[in-house]
Amino acid sequence: MTASPPPGLPERRRPSLTARWSNLVLLTYDVDATLVAPLLPQDVEPDLVDGRALVSLIAFDFLDTRIRGRRIPGFVDFPEINFRTYVRAGDRQGVVALRELVPSPLAAAVGRLRFNEPFRATPIESRTASMGDELVVERRWRWKDRQYFVRMTSDQTSIAATAEAPAHHLLGRRWAYGQSRRGEPRVLRIEHPEWALRRVRTLDFDVDYGALYGPEWAVLNGKQPMSTHLAVGSAVSIFPPGR
Repeated sequence: MTASPPPGLPERRRPSLTARWSNLVLLTYDVDATLVAPLLPQDVEPDLVDGRALVSLIAFDFLDTRIRGRRIPGFVDFPEINFRTYVRAGDRQGVVALRELVPSPLAAAVGRLRFNEPFRATPIESRTASMGDELVVERRWRWKDRQYFVRMTSDQTSIAATAEAPAHHLLGRRWAYGQSRRGEPRVLRIEHPEWALRRVRTLDFDVDYGALYGPEWAVLNGKQPMSTHLAVGSAVSIFPPGR
């Protein structure tokens, strides 16, 4: 599935970045829209579901990452912890990244300087193991003086997500909104096929949202996610910023 560019935005056929995103663990929460609205760039608004905004903690692996077709040492295979919210610009649905954690200072610098995304560097460990008919996916990371983790088990088999499924509302978005270093609106186009999903069996996690993302996010501490997903992932292409 490939999206068309917004009106007035020329087609850009050569991606800035290509990679494979693998084993995406999603923990999704509903929050008051006033929590995310001040954090959004110009011209976008929270994409509400039953009057509530959504945020997701997404832990996944970047594999075979290339910038303009070239591999950069230290920026090829690495895990990421992404905290994002879901937005709308007119009738176009997208996402806004609130914080992106990666283990490499180089990867964080490229993300900030090339895409002006809120990347930070911190130690992260990623483990995926097969145990019979079960898959175990675990990410552990440190932020300042505290350790965090998310551990999910699932079926080894996967099924395709349908366009009507709740997961498609979260995973089927093709636009990432932000702003340039000069404060101008910026949009990235993201292309990937529809992701298959694995049935989640168990979930265990220890995340202090207030410590990670600011005291206002402590409302999520001790709260169970409204939904959990494990997406298989695929090749991904990210196209240059447009206004």
